[in-house]
Amino acid sequence: MGTAGTGALSAAEPNKVYRLAVCSQDGMENFAKTFWRVLFNRLAQIGFTEGKNLIVDRYATEGRPERYEEVARKMVQTKPDAIALGFDHQMILKVAKETTTIPIIATFGDPVAAGIVKNMARPERNITGVSLDAGIEMQGKHLELLHQAVPTASRIAYLSNRAEWEGAWGQAVRDAGQRSKVSIIGVSMERSAGEPEYRQAFETMTQQSVQALMANGLPPNSEHRELILQLAMKHGLPTITWWTDLVENEPVFLAYAPDWPYYFGRWADDVGQALNGVAPADIPIQQPTKLILAINLKTAKALGLTIPPTLLASADEVIE
Repeated sequence: MGTAGTGALSAAEPNKVYRLAVCSQDGMENFAKTFWRVLFNRLAQIGFTEGKNLIVDRYATEGRPERYEEVARKMVQTKPDAIALGFDHQMILKVAKETTTIPIIATFGDPVAAGIVKNMARPERNITGVSLDAGIEMQGKHLELLHQAVPTASRIAYLSNRAEWEGAWGQAVRDAGQRSKVSIIGVSMERSAGEPEYRQAFETMTQQSVQALMANGLPPNSEHRELILQLAMKHGLPTITWWTDLVENEPVFLAYAPDWPYYFGRWADDVGQALNGVAPADIPIQQPTKLILAINLKTAKALGLTIPPTLLASADEVIE
């Protein structure tokens, strides 16, 4: 994993005002959520404080792909020192079409598989940031963990946006299913999907005799996390997700993902470097090696399942 060492971080220059453009993949209220708070808090720690020496231009796509081009153009027109983008590959690519010079610091799934960059160690475009996916093989790891927990499940759904299901992520899941002799049922959502579409998707899974569920962490799933978990419980579907941060307060069954706060902090450090003029090519894209497996035994009991002792022993976090 490429890392930005503390020596690479430099404080904001005195008497200089910086400009940062940020874009929420949902509505403006999304800026109050965890990873944006981590970004702004960390930037303040290293000397970039909004209202003092940092101007932040906030934009939101409201989960509507038809707005991506317009919002991308507006972000670039303000000529910020850097652009910070959340976990939306299609939006990242749209902004990259609008500028080849302004640094784009993003969080990704697998940026190579998504066609965003070719070289994570030295990104060849004006894009860098933090991958929140330990590689495309994470899809197979999710299936492996879910199958360990529910060995009788032979029909497993993969809930994803259409682009990812039809791309590298979906192919990785289908390949893993073949290796495990499990039927993978793709449940693809449009980027603009809301509650009615998710409720219909779960009804369709029931009609297709799905026995367990994998939900990827990209939009629109990331904007409907609690709803997905509630519907999974309603339909009796053991589910693995990327949402370790919800395991204590929501009906998570299994979650396997990077240590979110740690890696969002590294993303903020990258944004700080870009504001100070460090070229994206000199900021390696970091890939997580620190992963957390969380298991909620209350949810397992509610589903009538017993977690195998070997799987339980490998968990980093267990909710009794």
